[in-house]
Amino acid sequence: MKTINVQQFLEKFKHFSTEDFNDLTYAMIKPDAFEAKEEILRDIEGRGFEIVFTADLQLSDSLARDFYSEHDGKSFFERLIRQMTDGPVVILILRKKGDVPCFQAWRDELGKTNPADAAEGTLRKVYTQKLFGGPEAYKEERATNCFHGADSVASVIREASLVLYDMAMSA
Repeated sequence: MKTINVQQFLEKFKHFSTEDFNDLTYAMIKPDAFEAKEEILRDIEGRGFEIVFTADLQLSDSLARDFYSEHDGKSFFERLIRQMTDGPVVILILRKKGDVPCFQAWRDELGKTNPADAAEGTLRKVYTQKLFGGPEAYKEERATNCFHGADSVASVIREASLVLYDMAMSA
């Protein structure tokens, strides 16, 4: 993993083609797992992903609301915004070539949204166990699943653009 600042990466990002995004995904380590970020980054690389870009970021309320706008109006939206602005996150652009798009490979490694339903060995199952004593810690009032993963190539482009441009404008 080589160090690159957001402006340098944004210049590269602007030139990626749609096809490039089949091998890239946007991912995030959420505030509740931030303390384990070094171990998690090693784990991600051990699962065959190249970390193309990473940065720590404190999400503003405005950015969190824009990022999760598709959930606005749902019962969990305000709780989600509080959780995502509760501490720093780790922004990740990952690369993995393979038979499936990178976003799908990443989501397969994450496991189901609710860690209690995630398969053994998936990131959400592993880290809710390590950090919180198990997936039973996934409660409606403080639902925690440690990670975010884009769900399509369109989401990779939207989410990465939103966060990277926000970071560049704040730098």
